[in-house]
Amino acid sequence: MDSQDASRPAWLFTAEQLKATPSRQDGMEPEKERAMRKSICKLIAEVGQHIRPKASVTAVNSGKVFFHRIFMVQSLQKQNPKLVGITCLFLACKSEECPRHVKQLIWTLNMLDVDMETGQRTFPFGRKPDEKGPDGIVLQHKRPWEISETSEEFQRCRDNILTCERICLHVLGFELNVEHPVGHMPRFIAFFDRVRREDKEQRRLTTQEEGAAPQMTPFGNDVWMMATAMANDSTSTTLCLQYGAGVLAAGCLNLALKTKKFQISKIAKWVEKLTKECREDSDARYNRVAITEEEVKDVCSQLLDLYDEAHSQQSKEGDGHDRGGGVSGHGTPNRTSVGDRSPVLDHPSKQGQPRPHSQAPDPKMKEKADKLEAGEKVLMAGSGPKPYELQKDESNTPAIYRCSCSIWRHIGDMEHKRTCKHLQAVRGYRAE
Repeated sequence: MDSQDASRPAWLFTAEQLKATPSRQDGMEPEKERAMRKSICKLIAEVGQHIRPKASVTAVNSGKVFFHRIFMVQSLQKQNPKLVGITCLFLACKSEECPRHVKQLIWTLNMLDVDMETGQRTFPFGRKPDEKGPDGIVLQHKRPWEISETSEEFQRCRDNILTCERICLHVLGFELNVEHPVGHMPRFIAFFDRVRREDKEQRRLTTQEEGAAPQMTPFGNDVWMMATAMANDSTSTTLCLQYGAGVLAAGCLNLALKTKKFQISKIAKWVEKLTKECREDSDARYNRVAITEEEVKDVCSQLLDLYDEAHSQQSKEGDGHDRGGGVSGHGTPNRTSVGDRSPVLDHPSKQGQPRPHSQAPDPKMKEKADKLEAGEKVLMAGSGPKPYELQKDESNTPAIYRCSCSIWRHIGDMEHKRTCKHLQAVRGYRAE
């Protein structure tokens, strides 16, 4: 794999590098790599949720980041992703100062593994044998997954995790410090409150008494919770390999504010102002933050694609739960953190429309453009597994060009004024 650009921060990669991961060089399809990353991230989250005592959200998110980083150096084809994922959580609990004993990891894994057909626990590492009471009655253990530490399966699993831990430390270069977007959000929320459109927006994100630090209002706290959920969800994707914590925090807050229909100044203006404020700050966490309009829009777009995919899976599966995937029954992304606050059905509008790189249609898209004008459906690949459908609706005057992506469907404008990056790619920016 090519070495990183020296001008880029450590563990951040270009789009070309993300397309040439060791897994893809070994023949793994992009969709399979995406699915595997999301599947293991869900497993990390579930183990962190069920281990006793429960792992912190920060530790779970750090474990996911470690996993993504390791498989920018290693291949999913040659390693055991499940073992590496659990080891990353084990390491993250230590680095985030909430260490968990390795036996708790093994017991939690033993508890979570479920048969796809019957829904019954399989106890892959064995089951604690029942005991007989004084009167001869068989006493079933309340926690049969807590197998003996002297058993062969337990020792084998423990040795594998401890061996993998040493390997992961070397792959990561013993760099266990992860900067998370949530650390920037309180400061950024106060900033967004200052750049709101006072003529149209009466709601406040923060209040400040003289001589006191800004305090979040109930509405500001609601926005913060939604943006935090989005930041947690983003760790299931490779966004943490593309952008720093400051960019991710700005993108999540921008999407949350648009979802709440909070009126702020145009993105180009507030991005410039925020970057300037950060550079002038004496705090090292902020003065190295550099944000661009394109980066914020890309973060929003990728998050919308993530929620779109989860929504389509939920609709297809009925109850939204899939025990497939081949990794201990954790086949689809965990939507717990999305919950009722997910913008799946209430997406914001124009912040997802990227700035075009060209004012003319791509020549490669001419054939698709001709089909679209002829009334045929055109398929466009997105970041999800299912392509988006583009179609011209001539039942209206003027004709409406539709796309099945989230951004087009949930833009607040009238339908004949809506657009998205897929329509712009096919028809050209001027036409749109």
